[in-house]
Amino acid sequence: MKVGDAIKLQSGTVKHWGLKTEVAILLEKLPRSDGLEYDWLVAIDGRCIELGRQLEQSSEAINESR
Repeated sequence: MKVGDAIKLQSGTVKHWGLKTEVAILLEKLPRSDGLEYDWLVAIDGRCIELGRQLEQSSEAINESR
């Protein structure tokens, strides 16, 4: 997955954040200070939230950017 991709989040993530939609756009890979690789900044429901990189395994790419 890469910046600009549209992804479909798992229902648990949608419920946890109280989101109205399950489709998000990947905006930026965010570095972490704790030794883990990175998190993702995503745009969804008119706001930006940070999600762990685990979303790469648990989400479905809907529309990949070029």
